[in-house]
Amino acid sequence: MKQGMLSVPALVAVVAGMLIGVSSSAAQAPAPTTTQETTSGPAYKHYIACGLSRKAKPATVCPVGSKKGAFFKSLKADVKYTVCVKFPKKEHLCTEKPQVAEQGTLYVNKITSTTPGRHQVTWFVKGKKVGTSVFRVK
Repeated sequence: MKQGMLSVPALVAVVAGMLIGVSSSAAQAPAPTTTQETTSGPAYKHYIACGLSRKAKPATVCPVGSKKGAFFKSLKADVKYTVCVKFPKKEHLCTEKPQVAEQGTLYVNKITSTTPGRHQVTWFVKGKKVGTSVFRVK
């Protein structure tokens, strides 16, 4: 499926990003994945969690009935990002259009899949892949 298309069965969907935190303390999610854009440090943090609050901890396995979120934060600049999910049955779903991420603010895209198996989440900025995370639904 092409990036930006959202026609997938109702069981699986990525919902538009929800603002999680505005204060700098919202950025203190434990052990998120970081992406290096320059040698001066990471440009982005991204991770998957079994929950949607800013206190949700990064996870690699989530229960079928739990809330699941794809978290993203730009550390160096305001950017527009796109997030895509590849589901266990090879369906591929991306946000329809790039979402604005203000520097230092943590955002989450809700993943409403109840399909057991491996899910792969990929984040893009300006069409360039800036990170990928994998998690399982059990």
